[in-house]
Amino acid sequence: MRVIYVGIACLFLQACATVGSVDRPKSYHQGAVTNFNDGLVEGAAFGDDGKKINELLNYQVTLPEKNRIAILKLSTDNYWRFYSNDFTQLNDSLVQRLINKLRASDRVYDASFLPAMLVSEKRSLPVLREAAARFQADLLLAYRSSCQSYQKYRFIDPNESKSYCSIEAVLLDVRSGIIVKSVVSTEDFTTKKSSGDTNFSETIKKAELEAVAKALGNIANEVVAFMNNVPRITKP
Repeated sequence: MRVIYVGIACLFLQACATVGSVDRPKSYHQGAVTNFNDGLVEGAAFGDDGKKINELLNYQVTLPEKNRIAILKLSTDNYWRFYSNDFTQLNDSLVQRLINKLRASDRVYDASFLPAMLVSEKRSLPVLREAAARFQADLLLAYRSSCQSYQKYRFIDPNESKSYCSIEAVLLDVRSGIIVKSVVSTEDFTTKKSSGDTNFSETIKKAELEAVAKALGNIANEVVAFMNNVPRITKP
């Protein structure tokens, strides 16, 4: 594979951050009935259904020793995937890095993208949960990404841009329908046009891909850390 050099200076500033939800302490479930033999109650989770809400709040998620993670990207930005072979390689590279990090966990036997044919246009939680179950995935990692440029810096120097990319992700336990982990990772960077760049827009997009790759790596690290601590399903 060709190594792609991008003519930019990427400076990751103080705005770069990854914030994940904190796992419940083991003491949270002490002395409480947290698992239900018949599973969680079906139906609406809100309104007057107090039993459903209490079950959701008290349920203790347990996972098998080895798990499959289905991955689903919710945003539609394809980052110029078909603009050139370079962009196709960059897209494929960042996806493969995410999968490799997840598969490296001792608690994960597979991490793969959820087949598109299983996902309907209505992407509600029950629909996504069923699609992941048909894929025999224990967990569903859904994420969306967005990148924005600060317009102020283009007025100061038309050949320089300051931007940020943010990824929001949730990890869903398919068995219970509970979101067991949420993570937001943001990478901030500056780009400068070089003489070898075709145009500045292409330069910015390549920099955005690198920022997205770093943010996805941060997401994967948070998921792996969670997997290492989540209780295992005990066999009867």
